[in-house]
Amino acid sequence: MRRHVTRPVVLVALWVVALASAAPVLGSMGVSIDVGRIDVSEDLAPGGEYRLPAFGVRNPGTEPTTYKLVVSYIDGQDAGRPAEAWFTFEPAELTLQPGESRPVQARLTLPVDSEPGTYAALIGPQIVSEGGGAQVGAAAAARLTFEVAPSSGWDAFLRWFSRLIAEQPALLVLPGATLLLLVLWVLRRRFSISIARRA
Repeated sequence: MRRHVTRPVVLVALWVVALASAAPVLGSMGVSIDVGRIDVSEDLAPGGEYRLPAFGVRNPGTEPTTYKLVVSYIDGQDAGRPAEAWFTFEPAELTLQPGESRPVQARLTLPVDSEPGTYAALIGPQIVSEGGGAQVGAAAAARLTFEVAPSSGWDAFLRWFSRLIAEQPALLVLPGATLLLLVLWVLRRRFSISIARRA
């Protein structure tokens, strides 16, 4: 027995095929990182700067995507929330082709007046929309936890000052020159040199 395909069924089938072939191929954007958790085992000191483990950012999507490195938090977390200003990322923003990945280096700089205790944050890449703002939900993050140890204000100041001098050694020129002039002035006042002529 031969089956006859009715005309409405053929028209619907042709319409579906035409619609599918005319539809543009949709691209997708995504983000992933190669680490889920970063636990700092040593106690960190106020005024110090610390290099965190690098993590890889990958574009699993099908179109080039720009990412911005951000800091966020878990709602209702018991641990303290480190300020976003405590973190620097290199690079802070990157664009990846589909399937491409790139390492990101994170640094944590603790203010001299950091309160001791346990801190937690989420750090990672977030997709940047075409308008320049970050898209909500289009992000991947590693959970970072660390402990700030109790420290005296003097210790914290010395750590901050030594870091400042290491970053900008030119700052030592003025105090060094002032100290040298002071030493020369004291020596000149204490030891006077007289030269006499002999006839």
